[in-house]
Amino acid sequence: MTAEILLEARELTFFINQKALFSELSFKLHAGECIAILGRSGVGKSTLLKILAGHLNVDKGEVFFRCEALVDPRMQLIRGHREIQLVNQDFGLDLFHNVEENLRIKLPGYVEQVKTDLIHEILDVVELAHHAMQQVRLLSGGEQQRLALARALIQEPDVLLLDEPFVHLDSGLRFQIEQFIQRKIKDWNGAVILVTHDGREAMTWADKILYLSDGELSRFDTPENFYHHPRNLKEAMHFGHINTVEIGGDLKMFRPNSFEIVKKNGMELEKSHSKFLGTHVENWMRNKANEYILLYSQQELPNIIRIHPHYVGEK
Repeated sequence: MTAEILLEARELTFFINQKALFSELSFKLHAGECIAILGRSGVGKSTLLKILAGHLNVDKGEVFFRCEALVDPRMQLIRGHREIQLVNQDFGLDLFHNVEENLRIKLPGYVEQVKTDLIHEILDVVELAHHAMQQVRLLSGGEQQRLALARALIQEPDVLLLDEPFVHLDSGLRFQIEQFIQRKIKDWNGAVILVTHDGREAMTWADKILYLSDGELSRFDTPENFYHHPRNLKEAMHFGHINTVEIGGDLKMFRPNSFEIVKKNGMELEKSHSKFLGTHVENWMRNKANEYILLYSQQELPNIIRIHPHYVGEK
């Protein structure tokens, strides 16, 4: 059974100074799904999120929520939709209210005890419980970012839009918040769109990745296909290290974990140095053309080996 379509973009076009930032962009977001939007700075990732959230009007096209067209933001007194919550770089907090008040205002109509329980739960997750009575303007940038996440999550939106939401977080807290978001979204059968410039973060989160390039939707595919079957070198480099070797005038590419060690008829490599990274070892090798080749392994590789690479797309 196909999951319900929560959000749909149909042929969205947005102009800046009479030039299309992106044009005729279309995709669907289903319940329970996470889509990551990836692309270099300036391709329109953040702008697209603001359009989907109903904060910015589009020059052409429409956004549909549960199969109904959303009202043009210019026709609204207060822009946006409760069912679609955006966490962006502006945070949008009430700076002269305290932390708890910033959350309480998002829960109108709730029984007081339910409000209190929800607020305590979310403050514990984002580790702001000890700042509950502090004015928001006195919080650090990272603390304000965590509060912005909490404000969006406490409303249990159908669609959560995240614009690089973890840039100020340490790895432990980031993992804790990521796990909470992913679990809660499944609990209420919602969906997430995550904007990032980091392909590895996109692969961690996404069921599908929307790749923007040169003003258009360049590709909409699974993380596995982006990683193992990139269409070109530029695309490949977004998703981690890629080895390149020239064979017969053609540039060939393969991932550091996509190879077999063979006894003969393979590419001969000599080790330059190795680095232990906990989960794996990075082995920096050189081929006969003196090109660096990176190989991942569970244990450090011998000084000289032969490999058979599993090549992916060509430049």
